[in-house]
Amino acid sequence: MSDFKHKNMTGSLFENNYKERDNQPDMTGKLVIDDKTYQVAGWKNQTKNGGEYIKISVSDDEPQRRPDSQSYKSVGKSIPSKHMREYEKAKKQVDETFSDIPKDEDIPF
Repeated sequence: MSDFKHKNMTGSLFENNYKERDNQPDMTGKLVIDDKTYQVAGWKNQTKNGGEYIKISVSDDEPQRRPDSQSYKSVGKSIPSKHMREYEKAKKQVDETFSDIPKDEDIPF
């Protein structure tokens, strides 16, 4: 993890390589104002006349929590991320490829 810190009144945006849906931002980053860090998200848009612009949203770097709030508890089955689905697909292929190789417990010693 980088120790880079933005100077006051500066920030940066980077392409969102994890975007899977239209409502997710095209760009994400950080912004520092009065020594407080904020999250920044940007979406590429077009005006009615075809001009391009970036719509931005700014939010607290750390979500606010009420003092009496409890941590999130999952209910039901979680939805695997794109990367987890790719990992599971690759693991299945590896398992199928090596399924005919005896496991340690199958080798008599």
